[in-house]
Amino acid sequence: MSRPLRFALPLDLKFGFRMLVKYPGLTIVGGLAMAFAVWVGAVVFEMVTAFTNPTLPLPAGDRVVQIRDWDVEAGKAEPRALHDFVVWRESLKSVTDIGAFRDVSISLVAPGIESGPVQVAEITSNAFRIAPAAPVLGRVLAPADERAGAPQVVVIGYGVWQKRFAGDAHVIGRSVQLGDTFATVVGVMPEGFAFPVSHEAWIPLRSDVLGQPPREGPDVTVFGRLAPGVSLEGAQAELAVLGRRTAAQFPSTHEHLLPQVRPYTSTFWDPSAQEMPLIYSFNVFAVLLLVLICCNVALLMFARAATRQSELVVRSALGASRGRIIAQLFAEALVLGAVAAAVGLAAAWFVLDRWGLRYLEFNLGRIPFWFDIGLSPLTVLYACGLTLLGAAIAGVVPALKVMKGIGAQLRQGTTGGGGGVQFGGVWTAVIITQVAFTVAFPGIAYVEQRQLARIKSFPAGFAAEEYLAARLDMDVPDVREAAAESAWVARGTRLAAALETVRQRVAAEPGVLGVTFVDRLPRDEHAERVIELEEDLPGARQAAPVPSRSGQQPLREVSTAQIDPSYFDVLKTPMLAGRAFDNGDLAPSARAVIVDKGFVDQVLQGRSAVGRLVRFGARRGRNVPEQERPWFEIVGVVKELGMGAPTQMGRAAGLYLPTVPGRDGPVNIVVHTRGDPMALVPRLRAISSAADPTLRLTALQSVDQVTSGVLWFIRLWFRMTLVLIGIAILLSLAGIYSVLSFTVARRTREIGVRVALGSDRRRVVVDIFRRPVTQVAVGVVAGGALIGAVAFFASTIGLEDGRIKPAFSAGQVALYVAYVAFMFGVCLLSCVVPTRRALGVQPTEALRAE
Repeated sequence: MSRPLRFALPLDLKFGFRMLVKYPGLTIVGGLAMAFAVWVGAVVFEMVTAFTNPTLPLPAGDRVVQIRDWDVEAGKAEPRALHDFVVWRESLKSVTDIGAFRDVSISLVAPGIESGPVQVAEITSNAFRIAPAAPVLGRVLAPADERAGAPQVVVIGYGVWQKRFAGDAHVIGRSVQLGDTFATVVGVMPEGFAFPVSHEAWIPLRSDVLGQPPREGPDVTVFGRLAPGVSLEGAQAELAVLGRRTAAQFPSTHEHLLPQVRPYTSTFWDPSAQEMPLIYSFNVFAVLLLVLICCNVALLMFARAATRQSELVVRSALGASRGRIIAQLFAEALVLGAVAAAVGLAAAWFVLDRWGLRYLEFNLGRIPFWFDIGLSPLTVLYACGLTLLGAAIAGVVPALKVMKGIGAQLRQGTTGGGGGVQFGGVWTAVIITQVAFTVAFPGIAYVEQRQLARIKSFPAGFAAEEYLAARLDMDVPDVREAAAESAWVARGTRLAAALETVRQRVAAEPGVLGVTFVDRLPRDEHAERVIELEEDLPGARQAAPVPSRSGQQPLREVSTAQIDPSYFDVLKTPMLAGRAFDNGDLAPSARAVIVDKGFVDQVLQGRSAVGRLVRFGARRGRNVPEQERPWFEIVGVVKELGMGAPTQMGRAAGLYLPTVPGRDGPVNIVVHTRGDPMALVPRLRAISSAADPTLRLTALQSVDQVTSGVLWFIRLWFRMTLVLIGIAILLSLAGIYSVLSFTVARRTREIGVRVALGSDRRRVVVDIFRRPVTQVAVGVVAGGALIGAVAFFASTIGLEDGRIKPAFSAGQVALYVAYVAFMFGVCLLSCVVPTRRALGVQPTEALRAE
């Protein structure tokens, strides 16, 4: 009689642990595969949850809200809300502690510290009631600090205190310069405090800037806390009434504005209803990956169960029910899954802790303080659910298949031999698919490795390791002036003057060979613009572009860069044709451009460039009058200087425009040095601060390190691909081994009888293994075809000199054939042990087994 489940389950689990030890090969291969699936599932779930269901780590954080104006006509938020902020603060009853902040980056300068930009929140003092935290030193902002004429104060974050002030315990009372303004440090916040988003310092939002007309003034974000007993819907209802009243009072500015109360975390990211299914689809992908892997593990479990068919037949004959045997096999899979889940969760914790935030910052920039990328209890619970699903697939599915075979053997009155359990078409498809992907995955790794090598070797066109680069920008205008266009014009003039001062002072430093400016560094992403040539216009001497010999039309999209006239001289790049820029090209009426060799080869298809006219096409969706699209004359040609991004397929066509550094916004300073360029960093910081305290210096690096971020990202994916490849190969080899071992076990009697009747052993083995080896061969051919198709597609989109490159060279074809043959050999390695076992079958042993 079967035991009740509450008594049988502990015994089944105990037996499952014994199976782990008895079958170490299956434990290692199946466990690693399931651990990888749990790892991917946990990481994906944690990332998705961080975006879709963020938790604000503040007291009653779920009641902290953002209030905003939504422009219904424009379909976007209206951030100029200082006027409405005052109205909301005075009139709303359902939201308390209403405050506002302005997000600015300001240079922090003080004697004896490293100057540089900090992310500052110009904020109302009630923020420290919304996010209460006791300062490490001093105090937080107070309402008195907001009064007009009050002394300027600043509260600094823990990171700024440690990095800039070396944890000085006497920092309170110290005077620092924030841009043009001097402020006194009055407090230091504890480690981890970064409210409202990811800020490093806090200054008061003064009351004298609040009297702005509707929809004027700087961009601000308004926040507050729901009053006790008030729901988000109740606050929205009151705000809607207030919004209609304001719209009636200011119809010209508020007719299309809809005030909204939103969860505070939506200030960083607010996905639309259309985006949410796409985000959740990442979880679906993780579940499908688990199902795919567990189907392969089920193949191994089935082969193991098939070798135990005599045991299971006897148990069934002694009264064990079908459900009882299935429950036992499920428990064995559950034990394997539990061990795998522990390994997978440990790996997920390691990856998230080490690379999680860095990965998000690489893709998204600043990350809010509430993003705690780690293993939450919900993620652990989700991983447990994945484990149960995996155990059901890996344990129950093989068990059902085995039970069918056991029924057949009971009817035959046998406990072993060739009847009953056997592989069907589904398992055959699994094996072929498994082998195909095993062959294809190393090819993917090879492509990624080639991509890494290509980015590393992507030429800058000059000795990039001798050059220092840094991004230079200037603090935004004061909150009182931010709405005035004249303030931004004055800022541009001031930035240009400061950059010229920096140029002269850096050029005078020992070991400096040259200084120049460019808006985008070589080998970085550049602005892409569509162009027109004069000859493209109807009625021109040549009315249409002349196709190349390959039939390809000339390129009409270029990468652009705005450069200082000294750029090519500092980069030691001579003109291939024509002349370089001079100061006369900076005149408002001047219309000179320089193009690179890629432009000549792909746009002009080798024809002479100097003297030709070119202009930019209208941007998509914009109807620009002809007079606003002036013609530029090409005055020179240079060699290619990294105008394409390292990940770009094919060559870029580069076009350079002269500009006064700083006139059109932030620029990169490029300094040619004698020796290590990074040794100049301290002097560059000091010179920038002395030239203008509002200058912000960021992204300091040698020019040869421009691609380091992309390389890090690709290396991360390459490591993940290698892990996936290793698991795929292990699963494939283990699957083939299991199939062949199962074949030998199931046909032991046949082998013995045929050998006893005089058949050659090797001929018998070939006949028996023909089907599984054919399955391996089909899988290898399918995987090879997949690699070939991907390689062919990749080769057709790589343009060079305006022509499609041949799909494969003879050497590449030979390498491809050799790789497929090698992978077939690797897969056949798993046949060695079963083949030796089959060759060693003795007729007497085979008949005794029956």
